[in-house]
Amino acid sequence: MLPILTLLFIIIPAIEIYLLFEIGGLIGGFNTFLVIVSTGIIGATLAKSQGISILMKIQNEVNKGALPGNQIIQGLMVFAGGLLLLTPGFLTDVVGFLLILPGSRHILMFWVKKIIDQAMVQGNFQFQSFGQNGKGGFYSYTSTSSNVNNPFSDVHSEPHHIKNEQIAPGVFEAEFKEKDE
Repeated sequence: MLPILTLLFIIIPAIEIYLLFEIGGLIGGFNTFLVIVSTGIIGATLAKSQGISILMKIQNEVNKGALPGNQIIQGLMVFAGGLLLLTPGFLTDVVGFLLILPGSRHILMFWVKKIIDQAMVQGNFQFQSFGQNGKGGFYSYTSTSSNVNNPFSDVHSEPHHIKNEQIAPGVFEAEFKEKDE
């Protein structure tokens, strides 16, 4: 993994610098600067609007009692795309727009889910959380072939029923209505 990351941190910036000089030679330095700034502004705006849309979908899924696996993946893709669009360069802008725009994001999500599924089956998928059953502390869960619980499979698309019960000692769920005075 480390050699791949090292190559990416060397090759991607080299390609970006090459593209900046080539495109700058064709359209001029000032126009290149305007394109870079424009894609950053447009990317930030798109990332914000798509992020809010995905957050609303996540809230709807959670309110139904369903696991929002697909929306979480899409949210991470939009976040990564927004970061890439804020990075100056043409290659990162193309990849960033592919991750942010809904049509291409849905196509790319097919491969992302396949990678996650393979990692879970091979036991290379880890999940970390804070707290368990009302206790503090960090907990790490690693999937193995015997305990694979794939949150992105279609089995979890139906809403799960949630019982109203005590959340923790001394903590209960409640609803209230405001009284008109």
